[in-house]
Amino acid sequence: MDQIALYRKYRPHNFDNLVGQDYIKTTLVNAIKSNHISHAYLFSGPRGTGKTSTARLVAKALICNDLQDDHDPCNKCEFCKDINMGRLIDLIEIDAASNRGIDEVRDLKEKINFAPTRAKYKVYIIDEVHMMTKEAFNALLKTLEEPPSHAYFILATTEIHKIPETIISRCQRFDFRRISNKALMTRLSYIAQMEKITADDKSLEAISKSSDGGLRDAIGLLEQLTTDGKLQFEKVGEVLGVSDSNLLNGMLDSLTNKDTKGALKIVHELHDQGSDLKKFIHEFVNNLRTQLLESVASGDNGKMATLMRMIDIFQEAQNELHIAIIPQLPLEIAVIKIAGPVVAKMEVSEPKVEEKVAEKVGEKLEPKAEKTPEERKHKAIDTGAIMFTLASIKDNWPRITERIKVPALKQSLKSAVPVKLEGNDLTIQFNTNFHKDKVMEHDHRVEVEAVINEVTDKPVKILVVVKELEIKSVVEKEKEDNIVDEALGIFGGEVMN
Repeated sequence: MDQIALYRKYRPHNFDNLVGQDYIKTTLVNAIKSNHISHAYLFSGPRGTGKTSTARLVAKALICNDLQDDHDPCNKCEFCKDINMGRLIDLIEIDAASNRGIDEVRDLKEKINFAPTRAKYKVYIIDEVHMMTKEAFNALLKTLEEPPSHAYFILATTEIHKIPETIISRCQRFDFRRISNKALMTRLSYIAQMEKITADDKSLEAISKSSDGGLRDAIGLLEQLTTDGKLQFEKVGEVLGVSDSNLLNGMLDSLTNKDTKGALKIVHELHDQGSDLKKFIHEFVNNLRTQLLESVASGDNGKMATLMRMIDIFQEAQNELHIAIIPQLPLEIAVIKIAGPVVAKMEVSEPKVEEKVAEKVGEKLEPKAEKTPEERKHKAIDTGAIMFTLASIKDNWPRITERIKVPALKQSLKSAVPVKLEGNDLTIQFNTNFHKDKVMEHDHRVEVEAVINEVTDKPVKILVVVKELEIKSVVEKEKEDNIVDEALGIFGGEVMN
């Protein structure tokens, strides 16, 4: 007997077996029960989420001779059996990717008027309908708007944005969502049990996460990774590139404790193992996201700011992976940015004004004595946490603004001055409302607080005020304008900006 792929073997044959699309299932079942089935449906969503399977269920519900509970196909009558075997002539499945032209649609329009051969209705399932040409869509419009009473259309697509609005408006649209990991695991566990496959939850969870919400992909991976009736996590992790939880936890501990060497060791271990660094970053950021949401719930602003900064740095590293000369370099830089000491700014030896003048007139200057290590220590910019005082924050304000990533936000902060510090509340003064409003946007405020927190090692809440500028009265302005006009009348000339 020919081996049937598991995803085909366990394709849902009734609405109860449809996974992860509850609202769609409920709506369609109600339509079938009340006999108010639309003549045209449009199913959109990611691949493997059940669009074609649902289309076949609707077709069976229309054609079945013995509906169960007024909505479920019986799967026993000749029509249900033929649909399950893919041989019912009145169920026409069209792949729009290979039948996308106007000639194919014209042929469809000619044949659609003929009565069904065996069943009560003709049902057309057009998959990947977004691949049809503009002319083909135009030819299909009239048929969708006024189809024969014996014809039903079900269109399926993964790219709804490519479907003309004129087509969408003539169909009942259902958007299929990615299936949750929990629902995927439940279905995979059922299939493993039916197929007598020994599988642990850890392996099923890894497959569910890797399938990105697609049940077909998940079932395919289950079949691919099963050996002699067993599903072993070691093999699953090796094939899917799933990162060891010990490495993920070790990386987080190293970064939290500022253990640069430990974090770099994990990066090098990943590289030596041939691990997919992109997947590692994805899983690590997902862990950080979980902790971030927990910190939001608990109101821990300091931890929230730290986690947001880590997520930003790792996302930046992921974006640079594909252009890096050395594969692990972006991840190494990310680790050093988070766990390592801030790189000290180099002192630029700029000659003083009197030295430049002396050079011009030919004077010979005595060489300066080299600074002692103690003097250099005080001269160099302190790269550790600064004192949490208003004076210290003012002195280090340029250093704080340079750490801001958003250019417009950085420019707004450069025009500001810290003016007050009470407890953990830092008041910043701006010259204009524009700059004040820019900084107080939620994402911007969080970033500023995170940077100040990083530099001062203290959780900070920023408050803002606008400086009251001295505004000349209209009368004074008019007087000045009159004086200028008189001067121009006497001496001539023009006003220069």
